[in-house]
Amino acid sequence: MYCQIKYTPEPKAWAYDEQIRRKALEMYVDGMNLRRIARHLGIHHRTVSLWVKAKAASLAKAPVPKEVKEAEMERTLHFHRREKKQVYIITIVDRATRCFLGYKVVWERTQAVIQDMVDEAVKAKQYYSDAFEAYDHLWYHYGRYEVSHGKADTYSVEGDNAELRHYLARLARRSRCFSRCVEALEWAIQLFIYCFNHRQLMKQRFPNYPAHVFSIYLGPLFIHSRGLWLGVGAQFLRVGGRA
Repeated sequence: MYCQIKYTPEPKAWAYDEQIRRKALEMYVDGMNLRRIARHLGIHHRTVSLWVKAKAASLAKAPVPKEVKEAEMERTLHFHRREKKQVYIITIVDRATRCFLGYKVVWERTQAVIQDMVDEAVKAKQYYSDAFEAYDHLWYHYGRYEVSHGKADTYSVEGDNAELRHYLARLARRSRCFSRCVEALEWAIQLFIYCFNHRQLMKQRFPNYPAHVFSIYLGPLFIHSRGLWLGVGAQFLRVGGRA
C-alpha cells in the first residue's frame, strides 16, 4: 500500500534562465526577427514576442536631451497584414543628438495626430519637415517652422528612420515584412527607441568609448506560468493570465 502521491524529487525551474531572456531581447534590438531568435535559442517565437511586449510595457520613457535647438519631422510607411492597409510611423528627431523626441503609429497622418506628437515632445526653437500640408498648420509653441527643400534639413530624421528599418526586422522590407498587430509594432518601436536614445546620449557623453544599441541593460524579466510578471528592481507587476 502506498500513498498515491506523485512528486518530483528534483523539480525543474519554472521559467527560462535570465541570461536567455536577456539574450533574446538583445538579439531582437540588434535586428534579428522573432523566429530566428527562437531557432537560435531553442524556444518558441511566441515566447520571444511576449518577452518583448513585457519589457516594453515595463520601461520608463526613453531619455531625451533637456534642450533642443533644431528638430526634424518625417514619416515612414509600414504595412498591416490583416487589414492590408498602410501604417504611418511619424517621428520627430533632435538634430544634435539624433535622439527620437517622439513618435506615433497611426493609420492616417492627420494634423491632430502630429500636433499631439509635437505637444508631448521636448520643445525646439526650430522645426523642419517635408512639404506635407498638415505641418504648416501646427502650433510649435513659439518655435519657428520651415519646409525643407529636398532633404537638406531632414537628413537626421531620415537617418533615424533608416535605423528603425535596419534594427527592427519587421520594418526591414515592405514587400516581405508585415505586422499582424499594430500594438506589437508599437511595443517594438518603444523598446528600440529606449535603447537607441540611451546609446545616442552615451555617445555624446563618452565619445571615445564604444556604444551599441543592444548593450543597454534592460533589467530583469520574469515569466510566470499563469501570466506575465515584469521585474523592475524589487517590485513585480503582473500582466495578463488568470488570477
